[in-house]
Amino acid sequence: MYISKLNLQGFKSFLNKTDLNFGEGVTAVVGPNGCGKSNIVDAIRWVLGEQKISVLRSVKMEDVIFNGTKNRKPLGFCQVSMLIHNNRGILPIEYNDVEISRRLYRSGESEFYINKTHCRLKDIQNLFVDTGMSSNAYSVIELKMVDSILSHNASDRRKMFEEAAGINNYKQQRQAALRKITATRADMERVNDIIVEVNNSIKNLNLQVKRFERFKKLTEKHKTLTIEVAHAEIQLINNKQIPLHEKLGQIKSKQSSLSGQMNIDETLTEQVQSQFETKKGELSNCQKNISNLENKLSELNSNLLVWSEKISGNENQKHHFIDELQHNEDNLAISAGKIDELKSKKKILLPEIKKRQTDFKNHENQYKEVKENYDNILRNQEELKKQSESEYLKIREEEGVLERLKNTLSELEQNKETLNDKIEHNNQKLENSKADSNLARANVENQEKQNGLLSKEVASLKAKHSKLEEDILSKKEEKNILQSKISTLTSQIEFYTNIIENHEGRPAGVKHILSNKEKYPFVLGVLSDIIEVDDLYQLAVETALGEYGSFLVVDSRKNAQKLIAETKGKFSIFSLDNLPEVATAAIENPIELLLTKIKCQPELQTLLQLLIGDVCILATDKQKPDFNNSNVYNWVDKSGNYFSNGYIFKSAGDKSDSVIGRRQKLELLENELIIAKKNVKKLNGNLEGVIKNADSIRKNLQLKSDELDSAILKLNDFEQMLKQQNYVAAQHQESILECKENLKNIDSQIIEFNIKLKTAKDTIHDLRIEYEKSSKEYENFQEKIAEDRSAIRTQQQNVQDARIKLLEIEKEREGFAYRIDTFISQEKELKVRITKYNSELLRIDKENQTLQLSITEGKEKLIDLSHSLEKNSREKDDLEKAYNKSYAELQRLQSGIRERQKQKDEFLNTIREYEISIAEGSNEIKHHRSRINELYNEELSDDPINLDEYDLPSRKTEMENLQRSLDRIGPVNLAVAEEYEKESERSAFLIEQYSDLEQAEKIINETIEKLDGEAETKFMDTFTAIQENFTKTYSSFFDGGEGHLRLVGEDDPLEAEIEIIARPPGKKTQTLRMLSAGEKALTAIALLFAIYLVKPSPFCILDEVDAPLDDTNIAKFAKVLKEFSNKTQFIVVTHNKLTMEKADYMYGVTQAEEGVSKIVSVKFSSEKVKEYV
Repeated sequence: MYISKLNLQGFKSFLNKTDLNFGEGVTAVVGPNGCGKSNIVDAIRWVLGEQKISVLRSVKMEDVIFNGTKNRKPLGFCQVSMLIHNNRGILPIEYNDVEISRRLYRSGESEFYINKTHCRLKDIQNLFVDTGMSSNAYSVIELKMVDSILSHNASDRRKMFEEAAGINNYKQQRQAALRKITATRADMERVNDIIVEVNNSIKNLNLQVKRFERFKKLTEKHKTLTIEVAHAEIQLINNKQIPLHEKLGQIKSKQSSLSGQMNIDETLTEQVQSQFETKKGELSNCQKNISNLENKLSELNSNLLVWSEKISGNENQKHHFIDELQHNEDNLAISAGKIDELKSKKKILLPEIKKRQTDFKNHENQYKEVKENYDNILRNQEELKKQSESEYLKIREEEGVLERLKNTLSELEQNKETLNDKIEHNNQKLENSKADSNLARANVENQEKQNGLLSKEVASLKAKHSKLEEDILSKKEEKNILQSKISTLTSQIEFYTNIIENHEGRPAGVKHILSNKEKYPFVLGVLSDIIEVDDLYQLAVETALGEYGSFLVVDSRKNAQKLIAETKGKFSIFSLDNLPEVATAAIENPIELLLTKIKCQPELQTLLQLLIGDVCILATDKQKPDFNNSNVYNWVDKSGNYFSNGYIFKSAGDKSDSVIGRRQKLELLENELIIAKKNVKKLNGNLEGVIKNADSIRKNLQLKSDELDSAILKLNDFEQMLKQQNYVAAQHQESILECKENLKNIDSQIIEFNIKLKTAKDTIHDLRIEYEKSSKEYENFQEKIAEDRSAIRTQQQNVQDARIKLLEIEKEREGFAYRIDTFISQEKELKVRITKYNSELLRIDKENQTLQLSITEGKEKLIDLSHSLEKNSREKDDLEKAYNKSYAELQRLQSGIRERQKQKDEFLNTIREYEISIAEGSNEIKHHRSRINELYNEELSDDPINLDEYDLPSRKTEMENLQRSLDRIGPVNLAVAEEYEKESERSAFLIEQYSDLEQAEKIINETIEKLDGEAETKFMDTFTAIQENFTKTYSSFFDGGEGHLRLVGEDDPLEAEIEIIARPPGKKTQTLRMLSAGEKALTAIALLFAIYLVKPSPFCILDEVDAPLDDTNIAKFAKVLKEFSNKTQFIVVTHNKLTMEKADYMYGVTQAEEGVSKIVSVKFSSEKVKEYV
């Protein structure tokens, strides 16, 4: 399996459509810096789905589109297609050839294709997952990635191992499972919150159902009374309307007789009005006729004047045309004479033109003959000159060689002396380096001992600091709990304070009285607010008091009446001055009266005895009331359930809604708040002490850590110094050997160059003899050329003179022809004008005749119109007199009608007043009926009622009392029973859902454990194999070197870091940072090939990874490339010739046009070399 073809269009510097055909084996991509080689690597990454713009060496994704040059416009899109030969079936697709394409528009839109079928980016990524071929896999390695693979950040390195192990799919599934379990837990929390909320709602709805039943009973009774009262009030209104109907009938009769008389008067008025309108119409028509006649007279006079002016203008134009016609005929005769004269002059020139053409051709032929001979001589001279220059250049080259040989011999002698001096100098340096190395070794041993002591001290301080940090966290958590409690207590205090100060839940009248205590000092307060009850018995007391708990308490009946008179709104009052004495109920132990649980002022004892003196408290909620005790009829338990006469009478709400003991509760909360604040203050003091102690230890730890870091750096410096001294000594020893070897080479080179020097001198002597011979021949040619050049100039001047004479006479002939054509065109134009003027004269004569006829007819018509105007004026005077007479009669009749209308309006106003009174009664009846219909959806009966026997005021009072009872109950949810049932069903459904979510969480956890187990097994098998292979591949690149891989950090292999240990031969490196660039590159390459031994990628792109390598390591690298190319296709971007030699194919990237890349490819084989573009 391999990449068989790559197509680029508009991608970065590849403007034109470019095809790259790849085969199996090694393909090298070469070219100068900046020509676009790496753009091919970027294109492969991009088409495989790379989304990181930094990896593509861009700022934004649109930068990959060709951006234009000085001579080329930017493109609007780019496209890359890659054809993969899937002959081994690695890709999970049934095709042998798979083409993937990616297109990007400058607007930001992207398109992806698999085998020319539109798809998603995710489809391409899924196609290559765990194949070692994805955009971020180990199939594409750049030089800059070497540092990231070997860096302390192990994430990039780990991705390569995971891709090789094929666990990326497992990781994706695990991440999806983790997201699901997070979502499931969030759903469980939400469902649990909803269940708590629904249960609270069910409890509240249960109380509302009981309240609704009492409300329903009172509502039915109120409905019956409301219908009866409305029926009685309707009967009362009907009785009042009977006399009004009688008076209304009498007035309507008088109004009817007056209307009859008015009808007669209106008929007569209409007749007179008709006559008046007729006269008015005739007068109007007459006036219109007169106006039309006047307009016609005016129009006719205007036309006569226009026609006369037009005849005068036509005569003037006629005289102008006659003058122009005569002028054009004269010009036509002159043009004909001129044309004949010019034709005769043109004919005379023909013989002279033929003579001059013949002279020009003769002189031209003579010039060509002379020029041809001259050119032959020049060519011979040029060949001789080239031969002479060539011989001269050879002499200069040989002289240069001779000079270089002399210089080289001189340099060799100097180098020989330098090498002898260098050997002596290096011997002295070698002795010094050995002494420095011994000193550095002693420093390393002393520093290692000091570092051990500091490490123990730092570990001890870390343990102490960790313990103090745990203590700080514990105290901060305790502080947060106390602060949360303070916040809750503050909110509760504000809540109770707001309720007490604003008298929440009280009627408006009660709020007014309690808010103005200085105005009403005799008011003790609301009964529930001025008694104290223990929390345990608050619900019991509130249930027993019922609505009495919201009654105001005043000192006397007189003050109570004053409150009622001065205050609006509904409220109830207890006065303490007229309360009857009530004996305490005689009960037997262990029964307790509810009164014993209440603390109050002495003056309230009698009132409470009267209200709840016979109520006993049950010891527990499970205890049943003893109705056999004849002295006790009412019981209440601590939960607020009230029992009377053997059945449950009422039940209290939640304790949190209790109105009793609010002030008592407020005082308790304020005390708790004070205690909590004291605890926080105390805890802050302790916390500050612990933090100070921890800071002190942390500072000491930091000092010791810094000291240890400095000591480690110092040790590294000593170790580095020791390595450096050993390296320097080895370098000096190697330099001495190298210098001795160079001395031998210099001696042999001096002998060789002396031989070359003698040969060069002989060659220069022979070349100088040949050059002198050629120079003499060249001088002879120069004399011959000077003679021929003078003859050519003479012939050239003769040709030029003959040509000028010929052009002069031809120009004269062309002038005559042009003038003839001009006069012919002028003659045609004059004839057209003459024809036009003749036609215009005929038109003017015809038009003048027509205008003269129109003037004669107009004058006759003017006389007829004047006679018609006089006749119509006389008719108008007669019609105006008749019109005025009819108008006076009409005015008289209309005045009489207005007087009668005024009397009629008075009758109508009286009728309207009676009708309004009757309508108001009817509307009131309708209001009663519609109100009953709206409230109860019932129609009132029309049966009469005996109002003498029906007590309407007492029934209204009873109805108002019922309404007040309903108001005290307050608004009631009429659909509470249905809501209660729905909420109960919802609670059951939510509990079932919560159970399903718990089961789903369990299944997901099992899935994650299974995925972790499979992924860990695959990863460890792959890691073990790569670990073994890396040891082998590293030693193959570094003879005698050591390379290992190991997992460090986490116990979980899937989360542990992968550490690379690389020690080139003769070195004991502690970290990868100490490796040179070439050693790092070889280490990364060894790791890459170790992975390929376990899971070879179908293709591998290497972008200048061989740049830091020397020739020896390049040879090793190229050899390994060839070995692995049997299973993996390699595309190598390189500048190195040794790497190019191992390539089966080579692509050259050039930029013949600035900013536009072009491809040149070469295929190598044993028989031939084929090159194509």
